[in-house]
Amino acid sequence: METDFAPNPSAPFFLIVADYETHRFCVEGPMTNDGPWNRAAGRARENDRDVRCGPKGLDRRSLSAEFQRESGFGGVPPGSILRPRE
Repeated sequence: METDFAPNPSAPFFLIVADYETHRFCVEGPMTNDGPWNRAAGRARENDRDVRCGPKGLDRRSLSAEFQRESGFGGVPPGSILRPRE
């Protein structure tokens, strides 16, 4: 999956969070650190949920459209799949 991702680690980006059991995804961000989201996805997997983070991209709409086209998943509002602890 190609994404428009900046090499600058402090540049704000958007992140796909996907639930592979329900075939839903949301786009979270902008953010500069996806650590809380990855930790929340890890906790979800520990509780038998198939939740994954990624890919990342600079543009919410193109990231969403590309992920939906490639995965066939339905989009849901941000915060619908995971709520990370800060």
